[in-house]
Formats: sequence, structure tokens, C-alpha cells
Amino acid sequence: MLARRLLDAVNSGKDEVLRAFLKEHLGEHALELAPFDDWFSYFHEMAKQSGGVDVVDILPAPRPRGLVFEIRARRLNRYAKVVLDVEEQKDALLDFDARLKPDAAAAKAGALPSVAMSEQEVARVITQRVEKLGAADRFSGAVLVVKGDRVLVRAAQGQADKAFAAPNRIDTKFNLASMNKMFTAVAIAQLVEKGKLSFEDTLAKVLPDYPNKAFAESVTIHQLLSHTSGIGGNIFASPVFEHRERFKRPADYLPLFTKEPAEFPPGARYGYANAGFVVLGVVVERLSGEDYYDYVQNHLFAPAGMRDTASFAWHEATPNRAIGYAPNENDTFGVLPRQTNLMTLPFRGSPAGGGYSTVADLRAFAAALRGHKLLGKAMTETVTSPKVEMPYGQRKYGYGFESRLVHGKEIHGHSGAAPGINGDLEIFSDGSYIVAVLANYEPPAAQDVAGEIVEFLALQESK
Repeated sequence: MLARRLLDAVNSGKDEVLRAFLKEHLGEHALELAPFDDWFSYFHEMAKQSGGVDVVDILPAPRPRGLVFEIRARRLNRYAKVVLDVEEQKDALLDFDARLKPDAAAAKAGALPSVAMSEQEVARVITQRVEKLGAADRFSGAVLVVKGDRVLVRAAQGQADKAFAAPNRIDTKFNLASMNKMFTAVAIAQLVEKGKLSFEDTLAKVLPDYPNKAFAESVTIHQLLSHTSGIGGNIFASPVFEHRERFKRPADYLPLFTKEPAEFPPGARYGYANAGFVVLGVVVERLSGEDYYDYVQNHLFAPAGMRDTASFAWHEATPNRAIGYAPNENDTFGVLPRQTNLMTLPFRGSPAGGGYSTVADLRAFAAALRGHKLLGKAMTETVTSPKVEMPYGQRKYGYGFESRLVHGKEIHGHSGAAPGINGDLEIFSDGSYIVAVLANYEPPAAQDVAGEIVEFLALQESK
């Protein structure tokens, strides 16, 4: 089996053996993903770190030509989950990805308790949990927990800039990744309230000059907002990072995907699509007559009192902005220092994500939404209520908002994830709590913290 021979080459500890294997078995797809020298460097570093690896478990594979298994590093006694794609007929390696498997015992140590507590105790144990995760280097970011109108927890851990040992603060600006989709959805809903479009309008009606006429005539605003449009393409294709200066406005992204066929018939199913929200940004510009970034600033951020939220350009000297830190691409077992994510950032955020904000501003957004400062009561319900089942985590998607039930409590909001970026806003729909967590570490640094806090608070409410 190809996987066995690959691990034998890694375990040989001999560069010439590893090079010979890769020269013979790296498939065309693998070489499209990365040049030969990068693949060699990756496996060379794995061998150097681990002192050899052993397969300890075979796991179910999601794809017919895929293999999933767990390996143990002999020298480190650490584990990694491996996803391997092969083409057996050509005896070719197509793709390989190995990620450190977190220590389950360490993750549970110090976890939030499930007993009823006073409000003061709740605040204390959440703060202590965040501090422990920071001390263990499992979290770097900021946390804000609000009950009603009162702040229960305000905490920050880690460093915004490791080169200068600059600490994260409660007012540090973090990259939001996909959390910007909430803002784009609210912008569209505002235009619906003003009578400038409806959720059932086709894209062709709103953008008659959209490059893919057939797709535009078959898809609705509702489908773009709920990720059921089937829109194809990738807004994170290599030109976005190799030629960032070309992608400054939403319309600049259209050539990346408008010629791509739909992945499925519009309305057939859920399929998360960043391209759909970029198109919605173009819709906002066309119908409002304003630049997208000006629109959200004037009609969302300013009314909500969000003073530190914007889509700053990657090279702007922005005060108090956190640099994202991602694992070294050759670090299978979590022993190498993290690298900055600057090379993975587009020129600036888009309507699909990538802007910056603070946990305080996210609280202000949630409060403005709940107080109907941005949308009327009925429209707020329309935007945040579930429309379609998501394929994981028993979540549902509305219009730019996810929703789920936790111990009988309905929660809505959105997360964001990218290399060196993770965030989560969780709003209890009954008005009891707002939980905002932003991190400048890789996923799921913030989502794990937010999820644990939400679970804890929902249990407290149910007792």
C-alpha cells in the first residue's frame, strides 16, 4: 500500500530514500498544490521532529480514494490525524495533511463545572478558565461575557505581536474572518426594509449585467444569503494573495468565479459559499449607491456605536491590531514556533469576511441588533431565524447568522476561521447573554472557548 511505503520512507531517516519515493509517487495534483521541494521539506521535518512514526488507528475515510489514520511520534509521544488522498491505479500520492491531535485529558483539565453557581462565581470560573488556556498557550485573544446590560467577564490573554511582546487587550482589534457575513446580511435586510429589493428577487433583476446571465436568472437573494445558491468558484484563489492590490472592492473578485459552473442547482441543498456574499456586497453597492465599506460604516457600525470595526488594508499601520499566528506549515506535532499569517491575508476584508473588530464592538452590534437599532423587530427575526440545515454540529443557517439550541436555549451568531484567525459571537435570543470571543491563533482557539462558555451559561440558566 502506498501509505505504508510513504511512512517507511519517512521512518528511514534517510533523505535519499525519501527523495526517491517522492520523485516516483508524487502525483500531478500534489505538484499543483506545492512544488517538489516543499513536499520534501514537509516530510523531512516530520521525520526530524518525530524520530519515526507509527500508525495507531485507522479511521473512516470521507472520500473513496482517501485514507484517514492516526499516527504517533516515537520521540515526542504526540499524536496526529492524517488525511491522505491516493490514486491507486497510478500509484500516486495526490494530497497529504497531518494535524496535531489535541490531548483530550489536557483539554478537559480545568473545564467549566456543571453545577449551579452564583453570578459572581460564574464570572470567576470563566475568567480562571480563560487564564489557564492562555497560560497553556491554547488561547490568545479577548473574551467578553455580558448578562443583560452588565459585563460579567472581561479578559485578554496572549500577545497581539510576539515580536515586540505586545499583549492582547480587551480593546485589541482582531480579524473576524467570516463573521463579516452578519454585517452583509443586515445591510441587505436594510435595503429590503427600504423596498429596494426582496429576498425572492433573482440576482438578474438586481444585477442585470452580472457576467453569468444564466446563473443570475436562476438564483435568488434568499439563496445567496442562506448558502443554498450553488454558486461555484473560490475567492481565495492564489491571485488574491499574489496580486492583492487588484482586489480592493467586491466587484474585483467576480472574475474569479463568475465563469465557474454552479456546484448544484440553486435551492437544492446547503453549500457554504464565500463567493455568494461577495456578490451580495456588489448588490449593496448597486442598490445603495454607496461603496460597500462606506455603507456598512454609515448604516451599521456608526448607529451601533462600533468605533473600532473596519476592513483595514493588510499593510495599514493600524493601532492595536493583533497579528495572526498560524502553525508552521511543516509542523505536524506542534513543536515549531507559530508563523505570522500576513502572507495569507487579502488586501482587505470583503463582504464575505476578513474585517477587524473588538469584542466590545461585537457586543455593541449584538445589542443594537437586539434593540432594533439596525432592523425592525420582524426583519431581525427574519434574518436570524433558521432557514436551512447545516451538515454539521446540529446547526441551522439563516441569513448570515447561524442558530442552534443549547440546553433549550436558542443561540444565534456567527463564527470565523482562517489561518491565525478565529472568532465567535454567540447571542442568547432570550436576551440573557452575549458571548464574544476573538483570537489571533488558529481555529478552534476562540470557538472552543466560546462553545464551552455558552454550554456553561445555558446549563446555569436551566438549573
